[in-house]
Amino acid sequence: MALLSIKLSTFMSDIALYRKYRPQNFGNLVGQDHIRQTLLNAVKGGSISHAYLFCGPRGTGKTTTARLVAKTINCENLSDNGEPCEKCDLCIGATEGRLIDLIEIDAASNRGIDEIRALKEKIQFSPTHAKSKIYIIDEVHMLSKDAFNALLKTLEEPPEHVYFILATTESHKVPETIISRCQRFDFKRVDVKSIVARLGYIAQHEKVEAELDALELIARNVDGGLRDAIGLMEQITFEGKLTYEAVKKSLGITGHKAITQLYEYLVSEEIGKALSTISDIHFDGYDLSQFTRDFLEFLRERMLEAVKANDHAKIGRILEMIETFQEAYEDGRTSVIPQLPLEVAAIKVSNTQDMGSSQKSVASSSESKAEDAGSSQKSVASSSSKTSIAENTPIVSTPQEKADKVIDLSLESVKKNFPRIIENVTTPSVKRSFQTGSIMKVENGVITIGFSTNFHLEKVNNVQGHDVIERAFKKVFGKNIKLECELAKVNIEPSFNPSDSHEDPRTAKVVEAAITEVGWDEI
Repeated sequence: MALLSIKLSTFMSDIALYRKYRPQNFGNLVGQDHIRQTLLNAVKGGSISHAYLFCGPRGTGKTTTARLVAKTINCENLSDNGEPCEKCDLCIGATEGRLIDLIEIDAASNRGIDEIRALKEKIQFSPTHAKSKIYIIDEVHMLSKDAFNALLKTLEEPPEHVYFILATTESHKVPETIISRCQRFDFKRVDVKSIVARLGYIAQHEKVEAELDALELIARNVDGGLRDAIGLMEQITFEGKLTYEAVKKSLGITGHKAITQLYEYLVSEEIGKALSTISDIHFDGYDLSQFTRDFLEFLRERMLEAVKANDHAKIGRILEMIETFQEAYEDGRTSVIPQLPLEVAAIKVSNTQDMGSSQKSVASSSESKAEDAGSSQKSVASSSSKTSIAENTPIVSTPQEKADKVIDLSLESVKKNFPRIIENVTTPSVKRSFQTGSIMKVENGVITIGFSTNFHLEKVNNVQGHDVIERAFKKVFGKNIKLECELAKVNIEPSFNPSDSHEDPRTAKVVEAAITEVGWDEI
């Protein structure tokens, strides 16, 4: 019986690590330096507000900071820097959760007007032990409209001995009338470095052998929530050890090697190996949704590197990959075959690159043929008289003559070549929106496109849209142009007509399908 009671008492004394290591002073508050300093300055200056609103993602320290403010308000021996002493009865009572004048309310469970009316009646009574009463209302956005209205006047003119601290993860649901009566603080997601440092501190005090890679992997997969990170570390730790492999298996993460491999295979156009990598990831039991998120994060890092290096070609390629795999991530939620969206995305990316390569090879082949024709024509011309040269028209135009035609940028030529421009826009979503536009004007290399709706305008009028469209124009006209987009009253008649185009019949079918999709065929 005695042994049973010892085991039970030991079990009951064990508390979750995130509660055990909850900061008890502002110095230990992680990742919210801007808030810590502002509040300490207010404490030292004696200008503490009677109502605060703490907003931010879950697990970033809102409730912890609220308790620290409460402890600071009632502390009997504040330090010179504004920190609570943590030794007086009021500090100890607040730390242990038995201070009767510190009232925490869960708005999700007490959201009605009756609860707020009862609160308004109670706040009129003086504190029992402390200098002030502090009300912490968590998830305040859950209060009903009537409850918010009942709280308004009290927040604006509370009794001298009462302080309110409201906390919420969804500040947009809190009425402006409430926000305007509070000092607002926005908590940000805790950065990876700070989370790793805090986890390392806890592991050291708990005598856990934690691999640094394991801590970093946890920190990268909690979306800036320190509480979630501590809970995850506690969950995965086994027999005093926390390993990278254990974290990978628990989170369903494949690791950086598989991500890098897939990226390299896509860039080198080794589609077979890329598909094999996706298949291996699936059959090894990893979460494909998590893998796609990690791969998108990897692509984002490569994109930022390309932006810093000012590598426009690489930026364009990576943007196309991001858009394709973003679609795969969304499709993966409803796909009957889990790996299919990823495989389709890999093939799409590879085909886009192949199309670009084939267009280059066709272009170079055409140029070489034109050069050969020009050389043979010069030979014929040298053996003929000047009169015959003047009388006869060359059968094949020279490259220079072709260049002159390409450089001609006018409203008519752009409209006439619009189908060719659309064909060279490689991003599907941009392509669909771009073909709904109308050529407004062409002036000094600047081409203005008008759109009748904000939806299509926003799809095109961004860095990615400008990049792929300007490259399409360069392929057709042989020179750089600048694209400008505007919301305008677009003419009912489209900017091009398939019957006017001298392209391949297959191109005409594509254009006709585009017109049908946009709805011009019904006008």
